[in-house]
Amino acid sequence: MLNVVQKAAYELIQSDARFLYTLIDIQKNAKNINSNYIMMSQPYIGIFTDGAEQWCRKVGLDAPRFTEIERAYYTALRRGHKLFEKSYNDYMSALMESLNASDAYFYKIRSLREKIWGYYNVGTDLCDNQFCGNTILCMLYMPIDILNIDNVGLWIKNMSVISGKLAAFFCCLDYSPYKYNRNIKVKYKDYHFYRNCPLKEKNKLGFLLFSILCSINYTIEFIDKYFVDEIPQKFKFAYLKYYYLCDFVNQINTVNGTNFYINSILKDRAFRNCLAH
Repeated sequence: MLNVVQKAAYELIQSDARFLYTLIDIQKNAKNINSNYIMMSQPYIGIFTDGAEQWCRKVGLDAPRFTEIERAYYTALRRGHKLFEKSYNDYMSALMESLNASDAYFYKIRSLREKIWGYYNVGTDLCDNQFCGNTILCMLYMPIDILNIDNVGLWIKNMSVISGKLAAFFCCLDYSPYKYNRNIKVKYKDYHFYRNCPLKEKNKLGFLLFSILCSINYTIEFIDKYFVDEIPQKFKFAYLKYYYLCDFVNQINTVNGTNFYINSILKDRAFRNCLAH
């Protein structure tokens, strides 16, 4: 028998399970989606899966359990939501390392003509023509080298089975998916950074700011607008992004002499912990 606090926790985890169920429903049924938008949700899927499995063990529920490989994977995956907790130099280094790896990978597999005239090394997601994701961010989110695993899509699919089992344990199938706006168009567009890309500042800082824009827009252009219901995940995604950006924006200004501003009055560690655990 769950106590009052545990029942409240169960309902919140259940809402995450229903959100995950809705992501899959969108992928299967939405005719206006032409983008692998789920990759930008990977850190939050990690938070749900790792948190749900731990919580069930803690309260003694007979839920699906991780294998050792799954435990290591999801423990690392959930840390993706904390990328902006890194120092500016560490984040920039990781971002550029992934961009350079992507460039080297696609350069290697392209024809001589493409190498001369241009090739794509970054894919982007657009929701109603607003950038809301890119493949370099997705590389940073994933705790595996997605460029050098044979059939990486199948590998991720197999690792995702436990997420589905946990979502089903929390009765996600007993509810209809959350309502979503079927008129919003989500697509992808590939670019070569920096030769042919949407940046005005075609340099490291420009790509950093672009990636921050993509991560923010995933919350306010895709999650907030695509999902019709006022679901808890809208606030969770937005607040966790806000929390880490408060300090990171100050680091950007210190290093680059810029004057970006974010009001940090709502930044609270205890509240952040409630949303991330």
